[in-house]
Amino acid sequence: MKLRNQVLSALIFSGLLPLAIAFLYAIWHSSITTNDLVIKSVSHRLAQSSAELASYFSARETEIDLLASLPLIQSMDFQKVRPFLMNTLDKKSAYYEKFIVGRTDGSFHNTSGGNRFVDMLRTDDDSQKDGTPRSIAQRDYWLETIANNVTAEQKVYISNPMISYTTEVKQIVIAASIINNKQVVGLIGGSLPWENIQQRINKIQDEFSNEFGGLAKVALISSDGTYWYHWQPDKVIHFKRGGNNDFILNASGEKQTVSSNIKDEFPQSPTNLLNTILTGKKAYIVNELTSSTYHHLFQPIDNSGYTLQLTVDDKVLSAPTSNLINVLLLILMISIAVALLAVYFLSKKLTQPLYDFASKISLAKNKQLAPIAYTTHTKEFNDLFQELNRMIVTICDNEKALRISEERFSVAMKGANDGLWDWNLLTDEVYFSPRWKDMLGYQESELANNVSTWQDLIFEEDLEETLDSSNKQLNGQGHYYRIEFRMKHKNGTLVNVLSRASIIYDVKTQKPIRLVGTHVDITDRKKQEYQLHAMNSLLEERVEARTSELANLNSQLVKATQVAEHANQSKSLFLANMSHEIRTPMNGVIGLIELITRTPLNAQQQEYLTQLQLSSNNLMHILNDILDISKIEAGKLSIEQQPFDFKEMLTNVVKVFEPQIQKKKLSLTVSIADDIETNVIGDSVRCSQVLTNLVNNAIKFTEVGGIRIIVNNIENSELVSIKVSDTGIGISEQQQQRLFTSFMQADDSTSRKFGGTGLGLAISQQLACLMGGAITLQSKLGEGSCFEFKVKLPIDKSKPSTDVMSESSQHNNTTKNKSYIVSALIGKRVLLVEDNRINRLIAEQILKQAGMKVFSAENGLQAVQMAEEHAYDVIVMDIQMPVMDGYEATQKIRLLAHHEKTPIIAMTANAMTDDKERSLAVGMNKHLTKPIKANEVIAELSKFFT
Repeated sequence: MKLRNQVLSALIFSGLLPLAIAFLYAIWHSSITTNDLVIKSVSHRLAQSSAELASYFSARETEIDLLASLPLIQSMDFQKVRPFLMNTLDKKSAYYEKFIVGRTDGSFHNTSGGNRFVDMLRTDDDSQKDGTPRSIAQRDYWLETIANNVTAEQKVYISNPMISYTTEVKQIVIAASIINNKQVVGLIGGSLPWENIQQRINKIQDEFSNEFGGLAKVALISSDGTYWYHWQPDKVIHFKRGGNNDFILNASGEKQTVSSNIKDEFPQSPTNLLNTILTGKKAYIVNELTSSTYHHLFQPIDNSGYTLQLTVDDKVLSAPTSNLINVLLLILMISIAVALLAVYFLSKKLTQPLYDFASKISLAKNKQLAPIAYTTHTKEFNDLFQELNRMIVTICDNEKALRISEERFSVAMKGANDGLWDWNLLTDEVYFSPRWKDMLGYQESELANNVSTWQDLIFEEDLEETLDSSNKQLNGQGHYYRIEFRMKHKNGTLVNVLSRASIIYDVKTQKPIRLVGTHVDITDRKKQEYQLHAMNSLLEERVEARTSELANLNSQLVKATQVAEHANQSKSLFLANMSHEIRTPMNGVIGLIELITRTPLNAQQQEYLTQLQLSSNNLMHILNDILDISKIEAGKLSIEQQPFDFKEMLTNVVKVFEPQIQKKKLSLTVSIADDIETNVIGDSVRCSQVLTNLVNNAIKFTEVGGIRIIVNNIENSELVSIKVSDTGIGISEQQQQRLFTSFMQADDSTSRKFGGTGLGLAISQQLACLMGGAITLQSKLGEGSCFEFKVKLPIDKSKPSTDVMSESSQHNNTTKNKSYIVSALIGKRVLLVEDNRINRLIAEQILKQAGMKVFSAENGLQAVQMAEEHAYDVIVMDIQMPVMDGYEATQKIRLLAHHEKTPIIAMTANAMTDDKERSLAVGMNKHLTKPIKANEVIAELSKFFT
């Protein structure tokens, strides 16, 4: 009979098998029953904790909802609301950090401060008048209570936690819609400090830890699955930092966050189960890992959007089962004892060969281990003894491999040139390897193997710090030891040493028993560091010298800049004088042309005058371009922001070019998108100037075909696109590169054929930029060109939109009025002050033809004398005159009681912006620039009498 059958018979005889089966069944059944009971208990306890947090949030929601229903809050008058909120905050400081009043445009107030210049709104700089209001329009609580509240309901919402970009402090906002007259007018929110929430969750964590022996962990999850509280700090959302602990920014310049999501924590769980958790439902997940099994319970916090997660180690569930197992084990041991007595007599006979074999092994223990001879008639023992002999052979082979491994380790240590040391903390003995002693100049037998040897060899200045570091490691303040210090060489020199070590603990007591480490000679490295430090100091000295040199260069640059500014001022003065000297005779030329056109003329005379008028207008256009360039370069050209009729401006530009279009037999079409607004805000004069230049160029360089103007809005902006395309000569890519440069044209041949100064496009481009837009070009040589003029034109919401283009078409065939007579001016007494005889003659004729009584003076002094003696309804004043200029004359006339409010209009060749500002400053009512146009002069005068 085989040994196995004999042993099994004895066990069955003794009843061991039934007991073992009963024991296993008891363990299995009790573990299932106990686990279910513990899970139910934990779930109930978690529900209680969730209810406590829900009660806390509900109380705050009620408070915020009550605030939102107060008439004072509904008034949205923050000057009155703020004292009330500050008083409330004093009473509720235990719950709220601050109150927030949000507006429907995203701007907001809060009790922490505000910009007193902007109705106490929070801005990017609350101390500045021009601070830009900050916005909460992207916050979830603003979107929920205002943006998405289309039905104007009284909504109360708990936000996801937020992290401050400046303080890194977390907070939760409970916000309520402010409803007034059935409309959402804003929101009132209370900022709950994260510290309060965290204290409550810490309390829950402590309760579970105490109840379950530290094996239960709590986490808080927001509605998007992000962890805002977790027992592992790196899983809680936080700002991302670089290697130097600096914040890492995204493409928009904001701090990047690092977060852990519930979907990342449970990638193997079904998606619908995770979505159930995020929608506020209870859930239970078991996560089996290699080291242990964890049970995860998820309990929603009612009406908050948050979920509590409790993770329990399987050991918590198995603890009750362990007690039952201990009882069953006791019963089993008693049964086994009885069974052993029953099989004792059988085992004595059956195991005798084992004793014989063990005796032979004992006799050979002091000799070299080798296979042992045996004799047995039992098959199982025969197999056993064969396996034991095979094991003995394996042990011999392993001993040989161990010796080889030790030899390799010794060679590796020599190759690494490290000194090994091993400190036995129980006996205070230290092993120092030969290399350890050699790097200090000692033979292996020259140093004692104890701690005193090590301490005596440490350089005195480094001894205290080195011992302190060692003691910290041994006292449990770290498991890894690393320090640099100096040791004394046998020859008296110092050796820089890097010492690294690890602590070995007793498995049972967990107390340190050994400290094992190595010494590395870093003397050469320290020398290199010293040299590097010296080089760095030298480099710093050179940088300081270079900085001083740059400061001197900067001083020279400032002086050069001042010289350049002085030259620019001289240029501006020259241009102003040149403008005055050219405009004065041009006023005479243009004025006489206009007077002659109102006399009987034959066709040939009319043609000559038309050409002369065109030439004079072209000359004035060139002069204006030069002045515009000067103003732009000096930074004195300002862009007005006034309401005007966009379509009327476009119509007027088109009407100007109708004669040229008809003469060249070209087509001119205008296409305006339906969503283009008529009433806009901007600089109508500069818009007209740019558009006139583009249309004029298109007509100039087009001989066949036509010109097309297309107007569209640019989506999601206040920019309007005006495209002027033609079928003209086109522009090559090389020519396009310099097209917007002052005084530059496409090429010399174009300049000769078509004329021009090359200033128009340069000025237009700069004007477009000043108006918030730009001019771009698409063109191919011989195929025409398309200029796109983009300009920022906000809608004027104070006026209704009208279709001016259709209205203006009704006036295409009106004839020019040949008469200046205006009923409001008939019989009005006007004092005309002008030193130039021709200009005076022209002005007298224009004013007389308007029905006015004209009295003339040749200089400012004569004008003052005449004003002292007579009263006039209006005074037209030149600026640059002999004896007394127009500025001084105006100031003296204003001192006269009967002329204190008499309209005084400057009519001068001074065309610079400074000239206009000075005219108004001395008391003039209007500034007209020569050359004058009769209709414009009469129109301006009429405004003072209608």
